[in-house]
Amino acid sequence: MKTITIDDVTTNPEQAKPQIQTVRWRPDFETPGVIPYDVAQTIKSERRPGIWYVNPVGTVHASVDSADFLNAVRKKQREWYRLLSREYKSGWRRVRKKASIEELNYGYDGVIILKGMILRLELWSKERLTNPTLNTP
Repeated sequence: MKTITIDDVTTNPEQAKPQIQTVRWRPDFETPGVIPYDVAQTIKSERRPGIWYVNPVGTVHASVDSADFLNAVRKKQREWYRLLSREYKSGWRRVRKKASIEELNYGYDGVIILKGMILRLELWSKERLTNPTLNTP
């Protein structure tokens, strides 16, 4: 076990690393945004702690925001885009460009749930760099 001593305090860096939990489910290609919408509303209404990402193929959860969490989010997003490409070839990209904000959030890109707020992934990604207090527990 690797330990680090700083100012007479010994810590294990592996314990400080936040645990990332992912859940996968089978997507509904006919109405892909329904399940993510329901899951996001449940997480919000139950005030589940931590930071969450929800899209049509599953969730990513961590106690705090981190680079590892963002990597897991991007991986989950790529997983959904690959499935869309297999199902619809490149046609889904044209449909995505015409989607409403709600369809875009729940049916394509996914959403972040943090501190009882549901945030667009794109806006959260930009905001997390400029507002570090947004991501503290």
